[in-house]
Amino acid sequence: MTNPQSDPANLQSDAANLQLDAANPQKSTPPGPGRRPPKVPRPHPLQHGMSPTLTALAERTVSDPAAVTDFLTDAVLPLVEPVDNPDERLVTFVWHDADAEQVLLFANRLTDETRLPETLLSPLPGTDLWALSVVMRSDWRASYAFVVQRPGERAPWLAEGDQVQIRATLDRGHPDPHNPATCRNRAGVVQSVVALPDSPPQPFLVRRPGTPAGTLRSEALPGGREGWSWTAAGLLPPEAPLLLVLDGEVWTGPQDLPTTLDNLVADAMLPPCRALLVASGGREHRWAELGDDGTSYLTDDLLPWAQGRGWLPRDPRQVAVLGQSLGGLTALRLGLRRPDLCGTVLSQSASLWLDDLTDLVSPSTAPRPGSTSPTEVRSGCSPNHTPTWPRG
Repeated sequence: MTNPQSDPANLQSDAANLQLDAANPQKSTPPGPGRRPPKVPRPHPLQHGMSPTLTALAERTVSDPAAVTDFLTDAVLPLVEPVDNPDERLVTFVWHDADAEQVLLFANRLTDETRLPETLLSPLPGTDLWALSVVMRSDWRASYAFVVQRPGERAPWLAEGDQVQIRATLDRGHPDPHNPATCRNRAGVVQSVVALPDSPPQPFLVRRPGTPAGTLRSEALPGGREGWSWTAAGLLPPEAPLLLVLDGEVWTGPQDLPTTLDNLVADAMLPPCRALLVASGGREHRWAELGDDGTSYLTDDLLPWAQGRGWLPRDPRQVAVLGQSLGGLTALRLGLRRPDLCGTVLSQSASLWLDDLTDLVSPSTAPRPGSTSPTEVRSGCSPNHTPTWPRG
């Protein structure tokens, strides 16, 4: 079993359980108190700084009333400036708002929900600008948004300890109007993206002209479950690999996984294959199913259904399951329990706080030194790795 370290520079969208569960808070009740992930503080405090560009701007405003307007006309934000360490950059987030009482930056892998004041912006003297400067690694990439408190209103990020409501509020912040780079979170809300000069490239995210598009179809899956099938462009070979993708409504909605698969196949990073994207059934159903086990639907219903359509390869190494958060935990369970059915697992930010799977990786079941596990497991995400399936 292999388990490479996650690359934080490539984590563009937050995979935490609370973001996934807060996507549609009006549709169901949140999980019970014992089923919420612990909030672990960031291991190291933020290193704050002050932008030379904004320092000079503040000085200019004393004699030039148009200085802020001129700055915003040409600004591409956030500001990225060098520091003494060549492997780091000073990143300055700026929000223009004359009426704000407070402004909070919510940035993936930066904002600590247990220490929110660390990412409050400060007013720039003599201006209507709010700013926060932090020192980050030069390969950092993250989504971010601004949450604004208006005079006379309670700060929207204060929810009396209700982490689900706090995350739901943070996930609906404002994008940066001076940054053209955006993405969408699970709720479909547009967020801005900061990518520093050494952040890994992401050549597979957007549709490319001339790249053959696969076929995406809606499917009525067993048990009345909604789902989708994606089939690579062209003629698939016999025994084509099958991808099982959990939380399919995310990957066919806010996140465009079919486009990524099209690009990977076109660049021969994946062999021509098929994907089954399984809808979660809503937050309450997702917790009831994936939080307790989640594998029985895949093994007893979905895979036999796929086999009946001739989509299930006989070689389990040609079957991969992909999941994130609770789905990541389910993916690990399936690969560890049934390597005879599924030979590859891609698990991102798995909910191991709920079940650390020690019963499945005990010394009696772990592979011996020098041996190879029948299931390949990839944890986190790596910009340079795709599963290697046997061919022929």
